[in-house]
Amino acid sequence: LEEQLHGALSRGEFNVLYQPKIDISNNKIVGAEALLRWKNSVLGNVAPSEFIPIAEQTGLIVPLGVYVLTEALKNTRHWKNMYSNEFNIAVNISPRQFRDPGLANSINTAIEQSCIPGKCLELEITEGVLMSGHSYIDKSLKTINDMGITIAMDDFGTGYSSLSYLRKYPFGVIKIDRSFISDITSDQKDRELINATIVMAHALHLKVVAEGVETREQLAYLKDLGCDYAQGYYFNKPISAEALSSLLKDFVTC
Repeated sequence: LEEQLHGALSRGEFNVLYQPKIDISNNKIVGAEALLRWKNSVLGNVAPSEFIPIAEQTGLIVPLGVYVLTEALKNTRHWKNMYSNEFNIAVNISPRQFRDPGLANSINTAIEQSCIPGKCLELEITEGVLMSGHSYIDKSLKTINDMGITIAMDDFGTGYSSLSYLRKYPFGVIKIDRSFISDITSDQKDRELINATIVMAHALHLKVVAEGVETREQLAYLKDLGCDYAQGYYFNKPISAEALSSLLKDFVTC
């Protein structure tokens, strides 16, 4: 994997797919999450869970992160023009990327090149980014927040100190992990946890995204609880930029 990963970007083996984000109140697409995929001539399709950790260890995640951000913002400009000026894009930022002193500059450059405002970008981070407690993390998050970029806590509920992080850092969104969503129609504890999470988030003026929504019943329950947004196979699997453009065009013409 590591051998094939070196040079894969220059060989054009990576592409970015997009999973639509839906406003639960009206079932309209309001944005998407950018997801990196790799197809290698030797290994075939390689799952992100396999190659992302190696990219982290080798530092290759830094140029890959720039690639995803640049592609996502370029396409977002097109989607905003054709569909809705409120459309935003979510991009994941890894712990290793935060150790790169040029992170803020590369984000700013990508935004300037795309000619869209920072408020249209949402950067998703996990608790793994925050757990080191290094001062450069605080500085980077402040700089990113000052650009008008939304910071989202991904996989909420799966870590140890989420509440203290919400108090300390300038989050605007929390994403409820799919592991809680899958059993909400049958597990009372999951239902209560999701309800408590949404109430707490709204009290802190945060938006809530539910990940992994796969059924109409799950969506109905989340709507009753006042959850803001949802992603999942019930709406769409991750799709190409071209496919998302066609989907958005259908929303415009319907």
